[in-house]
Amino acid sequence: MTTAPAPSPPLRRLRRPLVAVLVAVLAILAGAASYAVLIHTPSSSPGGSSPGPGPNGLIEVLPSPGTGSTCIVGTPGVPRPVLPLHEGVLQGNTYSVPSGTVGHVGLCYNAGQGSLFSYANWTHVGGAGGWFSYPSVVYGGNEWAGAGSTYTNQSPAWVLPQQVSQVTNGSIWTTVVYSFHAPGSSDTDGYDFSLDDFFTESFPPVFEQGPFVEVMVWFAHHITYPATFTPWTAPTLVNSTVSLQRWDVGYYCHGADNGTNANVSFDYSYAGQTSPGLAAGTIGVNLSLILSDVEQRMPSVSCWTGPTSGFSHFYLDEANLGSEDGALGGTSYNYNWTVSDYCFRTAVTNPTPTDVGCNSAPETLARAPAP
Repeated sequence: MTTAPAPSPPLRRLRRPLVAVLVAVLAILAGAASYAVLIHTPSSSPGGSSPGPGPNGLIEVLPSPGTGSTCIVGTPGVPRPVLPLHEGVLQGNTYSVPSGTVGHVGLCYNAGQGSLFSYANWTHVGGAGGWFSYPSVVYGGNEWAGAGSTYTNQSPAWVLPQQVSQVTNGSIWTTVVYSFHAPGSSDTDGYDFSLDDFFTESFPPVFEQGPFVEVMVWFAHHITYPATFTPWTAPTLVNSTVSLQRWDVGYYCHGADNGTNANVSFDYSYAGQTSPGLAAGTIGVNLSLILSDVEQRMPSVSCWTGPTSGFSHFYLDEANLGSEDGALGGTSYNYNWTVSDYCFRTAVTNPTPTDVGCNSAPETLARAPAP
């Protein structure tokens, strides 16, 4: 989650007739229920050694077998609500909310349809805009849930944290079927529906105490920075076809953040930065290829003061599918999105739509051992 250029900017991570009825119901549900989170403190060795189910191994995050129909609601100043899934966890992030802003985010899982509905409603009465929320589906670790904590809801086919060199050699694809209803462009200074990955130099991962890297893959977007992007093409699943597609790639360095050195965000924008991306449909990307590209670009990132040749030794700690948003001063806005399928594929040898797409039936592999 990258920020617009500003002096010493923090990472945004530290950082839409039935709507009114739905919001009221969600608030009631959130107040009446509590959720247990399965948390494990990692040992001294990373994951990634567990055997997968063979070529094109499937980790289906959504639909989530065994998860009942439930809603969680996140509001400013309240600990981020979470809901464990069979693979991963839902999290209602709010952050960097200016004084005077009123609103909330929600995530609702529909067990009957196997789908996830997420929304955000904000009323901003301050003079300056800001980035307010990132409701997301988290797979792997979540260091902002507590130092050294990792959710154990992971498939044995792909266990995080995992070294970048393992990911780049593993031919990992991620695919999502979604519909994104964006806020009006006059009400927001930016939004994205994206896959947001975080990497640290150490294991166990320690955020904000050493160099770390963020890689965002924007599927739907209205972002006007970083100011400089370069075109890049990569095999991409779009609806029912895998073909070479244009992506624009840029980066933004956060510099010294909270006393650390060298935090940088890479942004991959589907269909080009000036395009809104894909509002609805199926999109699948080769995550291994993206990380290989980051590795090649890292030595030329002039503002990066971390190890320019050592990204392959960093650890991929978490993958977040979700949306982030920011409002202009004095405006109100809302948006929402729905995900019906979300998965990872491992050891893809033939990237056909069938081999990189998600199954309609939930994945039922046994729970992975703790890393």
